[in-house]
Amino acid sequence: MLLQKKLLCLLPYFSPTRTAVVSRTHGFLLTSLRFSHSTSKTPSPECPFIVEYLIDSFGFSSDKATKASKHLAHLKTPSNPDSVRHFLKDHGFTDGDIRTAVSLDPKLLCARVEKTLNPRMKDLQDIGFSQAEIVQLVSSTPSAFLRRYLQRKIEFWIPLLGSVEKLLKAIKMNRYLLSSDLEKIVIPNIALLRECGVSDRQIAQTLMSIPRLLTTNHNSVKTIVRRAEELGVPRGSGLFWQALKTTSCLSRRTVDAKFRFLKNLGWSEEQISSAVIKAPNILRMSEKNMRQSVEYLTTEVGCDHSYLAHRPIILVYSLEQRLIPRNLVLKILKARGLHEGGSDFYSAVVLSEEKFLKKFIHPHEQRIPGLFEDYLAARAGNVPIQGKLEGDMME
Repeated sequence: MLLQKKLLCLLPYFSPTRTAVVSRTHGFLLTSLRFSHSTSKTPSPECPFIVEYLIDSFGFSSDKATKASKHLAHLKTPSNPDSVRHFLKDHGFTDGDIRTAVSLDPKLLCARVEKTLNPRMKDLQDIGFSQAEIVQLVSSTPSAFLRRYLQRKIEFWIPLLGSVEKLLKAIKMNRYLLSSDLEKIVIPNIALLRECGVSDRQIAQTLMSIPRLLTTNHNSVKTIVRRAEELGVPRGSGLFWQALKTTSCLSRRTVDAKFRFLKNLGWSEEQISSAVIKAPNILRMSEKNMRQSVEYLTTEVGCDHSYLAHRPIILVYSLEQRLIPRNLVLKILKARGLHEGGSDFYSAVVLSEEKFLKKFIHPHEQRIPGLFEDYLAARAGNVPIQGKLEGDMME
């Protein structure tokens, strides 16, 4: 339009050719604009120079650079982004580290070195962060690095988690950890969990197993707690934390579906309730795994539903890595008339690997050569141990 107005200004106001020129000019401009839109690689007015800067400096794709530029549209020159890059490189950041951080929060390139970056860097150094730890933190959560209360939040989390290393692991799981409001969200959520009997050690573990639980809306956490209680697990119980983990990752509809599934497998409502109270995490099993474990334990091991309902933790153990190999070992020992072969299946399954080997494998390796090797083969998915069992029965 600007070019059209300038052309019109060159014509006498009452020129008889004015209308024709306007028509031709308008057509020319439309054609030129269409051609420019389809062939030019120059960023559009909505995408300032920063698009090309992101592509050239960080290797962003055109789409990614355009998306990131929406947060940087006010920048007119590369002066500040260059200052940020140089500052970070001076503090041990590689190009890849900077690219990762800018990808997560493009506004990092808008930060003032003296006003923001220098003070935040000094805060981390004063806390005791090493250069490598600073790089890891900023690369994981650049938005938190730009906030004024970074030091206070870090000093809140470290005593709870136990170390800077654990904090950095927690940030990888939840990069909003240092951005969340302590007074309005985090502290009330932790207080509620403590009221439920959840220990600080379990709260720290929660940051790894349920990363968003402590930083989510407080009313949402209240709902998760209420649903955990509805499973029948009382507050203060050592298993309440497991119930919280279950209701935090499963919707009410999914939980109801798991109850129906167990009922379809032949479990009574009383047995289902008993099992869930003792091992809330069975509800997090896939229906496929649950069905396979129940079928194996009932048909091959001889456990009835009542036995499993009172010892539901059995279902959580790996069928291939634990249940099948240990059951076959017990059968071999029983076929040889050894006392351990008559052990209760549950007592054999819940033992640690070290204790299981010490009690059921190593004492009998001379009498049953290759027992240990066959057990390992069974854990790997091969079952030569079954052939040994059949051979023993034929003796």
